[in-house]
Amino acid sequence: MTIENEAGEAARDEARPTAPHLSRYQRSYRMTTDQPGRFFWLWQEAMAHALLLEQQPERSFPEHGGLTALQMAEGARAHARFYAFALAEAPARDIAHLERKVVVYEAMIFDEDEIRRTRTAVMVEAAMQQDARELGVTLSKVPMSPGTGSRH
Repeated sequence: MTIENEAGEAARDEARPTAPHLSRYQRSYRMTTDQPGRFFWLWQEAMAHALLLEQQPERSFPEHGGLTALQMAEGARAHARFYAFALAEAPARDIAHLERKVVVYEAMIFDEDEIRRTRTAVMVEAAMQQDARELGVTLSKVPMSPGTGSRH
């Protein structure tokens, strides 16, 4: 069945969102509406779990399909990346939000394994830099060697 809109263009019913589509979009909207504190906490939690799981690489999880701790850690890192994206996506409206983005960026950019896996840190950096410009904050990079102590 086709329906003509006011412009005389036909739109097929199959292309329209169904109830399951709309439910999914509703969940996504509720989950991704600008919540920097929540996303930052979820990112921290997932990263902490990944780091803890990586400390026991030979452990197996039979109750979770027999995956190893390293496989589970990679799953935790995937979750952390998702929350990093969610945190980065919304424009920072205040310094606290920007600071959270900086913490996420610094944690990821200094993790050489993470840089080999994904470009998430670079995307968070782009959002962070744009937010800093809009908030009137000047960010500058200071050269650091890995393992040289605090970067703050």
